[in-house]
Amino acid sequence: MIEDGLELRERAFTYVEQIAQASGGVITRAQLEDFRPDGTQLKLIAPMQGINNPKTLAATISVVSSPRGPYADGSPSDGIWRYAYEGTTPGRTNIKLRRAYELGLPILYLEKISDGVYVPYTRVAVVRNRPDDLYFDMALSEIKDLGDATDDSLFERAYRESVVKQRMHQPRFRAQVLFAYKEQCAICGLPEPLLLDAAHIRGDKDPDGQPIVPNGLALCSIHHRAYDRKLLGIDGDKRLHIRPDIAAIKDGPVLQSALQGLPGKWLEFAPRGKNAPDPYRLEKTYKEFVDSLPV
Repeated sequence: MIEDGLELRERAFTYVEQIAQASGGVITRAQLEDFRPDGTQLKLIAPMQGINNPKTLAATISVVSSPRGPYADGSPSDGIWRYAYEGTTPGRTNIKLRRAYELGLPILYLEKISDGVYVPYTRVAVVRNRPDDLYFDMALSEIKDLGDATDDSLFERAYRESVVKQRMHQPRFRAQVLFAYKEQCAICGLPEPLLLDAAHIRGDKDPDGQPIVPNGLALCSIHHRAYDRKLLGIDGDKRLHIRPDIAAIKDGPVLQSALQGLPGKWLEFAPRGKNAPDPYRLEKTYKEFVDSLPV
C-alpha cells in the first residue's frame, strides 16, 4: 500500500495544478491516469465510477461531478455543497470517502465539462457525513472551519461566496471558454493558453453577466485589456472596431498588428452554435464602446 497522507496528496494536487495551468484550466482523463509518484502509477480518476478509491490508499483520492450524472449533487454556490452517496445505502465506496472525512484528508474534486475533460479543484475537504440523508458536505479548504452553512453570520457567508467565486466559478468559466475556443484567441488566433484569458462580454454585476460560454470570449492579454478598456469594440455581427485616436497613433509593428489592422475584420476564431458569443450581449457592450468614443 502506498503511504496515504498529506504529502502524497500534495504531490497529486501539484501535478494536477501544473497541467491545468498549462492547458487553459482543464485536465484530461489520460493525464489523470498517468500520475506516477515514485514511478508507480496512481490513477487520479476511477475507470467507471464517480468516486475514486484506489486499493493502495486508505481513503478516497478524488470524486467526479457531472451535470448529467445519476446522483443529485448540490451546487457549490457558497462554498459548502453536497456530494451524494453512490447508491441508497452506505456502501464500500462511501466507506472510503467517510475515511477521508475521519482522517481529515483533502481530495481532488473533478467537474466534468466534456467527455474525458475536467475542471479540477484541489484540496477540497469532506466536512460532514450525513448518512441519514445520503450525502456528504464538501467545502473548499479555505472555509472548512467556518461551521454550519445554515447557521453563520452574513460576514461568513459573504466570505465563503467570495472564496468560491475566486476558486471555483472563475476557473470553471475560464476552462469552459478556452475549451470552447480550442485554446486560441478569438481575434488573433494566438494558441498559447498561458497568454489567454476568458473575457466577460457583460461583467458579472450586469443582469446579463452570467459565467457561461456565450457571455465569454477567449482573448489574448492584449486584446482582453483593449476590450475591457473600450479601445476595442465588437458589434453584434462580430465585426471589430478600434477607437479612432488609437488608430491614428504612429508607432511600430506591434500596435499595427495587434489593434490598428483590426477594423473591418471579424471574430475569426470564435465558435459557432451554442458556444458562439451572444449577439445581444456583444451589441450591448458595443454601444457602451460607441458612447465612450472621444468627441
